[in-house]
Amino acid sequence: MSTTSLMNVGTRAMFAAQAQLQTTGHNISNANVAGYSRQDTVLTTAPGSYTGAGYFGRGVTVQTVTRAVDGFLTDQVAQTRAQASADSTRLDLLNRLEGSFGNGESGLGYAATQVFNAFSDVANSPADPSARQVVLARSEELASRFRSSAEQIESLQAATVLDVRNTVDTVNSLATQIAALNDQIAGMRGNGQAPNDLLDQRDQFISELSSHVQVTRLEQDDGTLNLFIGGGQSLVLGNGAYQLIAQADEYDPSRVRVGIQIGGIERQLDEDLLGGGSLAGLIRFQNDDLSHARDQLGLLAGTLAREVNRQQSFGLGLDGQPGNALFQMGEANAIPARSNAVDGAGNHVGAITLAVTDSRALQASEYELKVNDDGSFNVLRRSDGATFANLADGATLDGFTITGGGVPGDRFLLQPVSTAAQGMGVALADPRGIAAANPVNAVATSGNTGTGTISALTIESSPPGAYGTFQITFGAQNAQGGRDYVLDDGSGNFITSGSWSAGTPIRHDGIAIKLDGVPASGDAFRISPTLQASSSNGNALALEGLANVAMSMGLSFTNQYAQALSGIGVRVQGAQAASDVSSAAADEAANQLGARTGVNLDEEAARLMQYQQSYQAAAKVLQVAQKVFDTILSINA
Repeated sequence: MSTTSLMNVGTRAMFAAQAQLQTTGHNISNANVAGYSRQDTVLTTAPGSYTGAGYFGRGVTVQTVTRAVDGFLTDQVAQTRAQASADSTRLDLLNRLEGSFGNGESGLGYAATQVFNAFSDVANSPADPSARQVVLARSEELASRFRSSAEQIESLQAATVLDVRNTVDTVNSLATQIAALNDQIAGMRGNGQAPNDLLDQRDQFISELSSHVQVTRLEQDDGTLNLFIGGGQSLVLGNGAYQLIAQADEYDPSRVRVGIQIGGIERQLDEDLLGGGSLAGLIRFQNDDLSHARDQLGLLAGTLAREVNRQQSFGLGLDGQPGNALFQMGEANAIPARSNAVDGAGNHVGAITLAVTDSRALQASEYELKVNDDGSFNVLRRSDGATFANLADGATLDGFTITGGGVPGDRFLLQPVSTAAQGMGVALADPRGIAAANPVNAVATSGNTGTGTISALTIESSPPGAYGTFQITFGAQNAQGGRDYVLDDGSGNFITSGSWSAGTPIRHDGIAIKLDGVPASGDAFRISPTLQASSSNGNALALEGLANVAMSMGLSFTNQYAQALSGIGVRVQGAQAASDVSSAAADEAANQLGARTGVNLDEEAARLMQYQQSYQAAAKVLQVAQKVFDTILSINA
């Protein structure tokens, strides 16, 4: 074995130790860099050199530098981070949405109660102009709060659209950078070694991408990674990246949909398959939470306004005329899809009109309508997915009537309640127009001997003409324990007859008469048009009583409002719980990955000392080889 061989062994040892020191230093310097994976220098024994005395070792060889990786944990981190980001994004938006309905004295419920209390004051003093003015003031306050809540919802909608567009831009930028790194990695893998730092950089970009949209990865033989989103849609293939696009909703341009551009063609993504990521959280909030809140608010506004206006129409103002509408609201409408058939001027051929016929049957939902080949309609209720097939022109559904038509295949978004709150306002300007008076009054005729008295006189509908006079005369007790009665026109001309029992109102011409006590045979009550509206308060009492009347879904306005608030609260609580769980899962996965692939400075410091000693020992080998060589030279000399 020559001194040259010994020097080669020492040189190899020094190079190996230097490589290990360099790798360790690289680890230490990048310990706080996000996404960095610990690297290790892999050494192998150099093949021995044969001599007659056997094989002598030739030292060590640096084979490669590897990075600590764990594909399973890396995927877990990406998936859990995507879900945590989706849940966190939705939770933040839901917290903002919860405040749009107000609470306590700043809420809609309090403002509505103030309106009903103002009607009570008018009932106590129907001729008092100040009490009437308070009704208009309280009504305007209520309408203003409805509009403010609607504006907050639309502001959230605009902010959500902006966030979606910004997120799409971020996703596209990251996808482009990942594709570029794929190209570099594939080129550098050609020399047989892995570009570790580029691989870390790519993984970090993918991790950032996962916080915006959930991706699945598929590694190729050349080291590139293909990325897929939305149930298998390609996002990155090799060195090419497809671009997501934020499209205006096909019905409502104020809303946004997510699509992808492939070969110049825009394709809409199935948003239910986006999985996790902030983009999925934004879309879910828009399509589910925000839409539901808009419909709930519209249902509250529209139902209350229509019920008050309906009752107002039954009464008389101070001028003795039937009451006009107190409130105005956004009307029910049908929005055509952009893809619907158009004429030569570019106008849609088909048109659908909605008319609310029964406010108490309305649902807090939007609907999608499609025109069938035979001209009938198929309708999907978005809130619960219920379908209604083969509806004809003029069909009534959930309290509204659908009229019109379109070309087969045309689609429309039906909004019977969604826009009611946006257009909420007070339509009545003159406080004298508040219809506090009943159009009719009831009095007992002289000579009644029973205990029967009129306890309530309620107008349930307006007659086709003017209110007329009629009289109810009770007869003997019947077999059911009630009283038969005869109803005439007040002049003895027979109109109808019937049977009365306690607690059951007598109805005629849209008027319901309820009695307390028991009338005797021959007792009579006369109902006639009101002559002095300023002294009548029957309709004001009915307007006040709307506070406790079931308006929609069998609930009073107060209970309906409380249910809407509770529903949003439940969503917030559910989102908070989901966010807590997914955030904990994401943190746990990240910690596990960090423990497996991250840099431990204590370990690196120990290795640094070990490799330093190796380097010093290798240097000693060289020193000895040099001395041996010098000795040989001196002998030769």
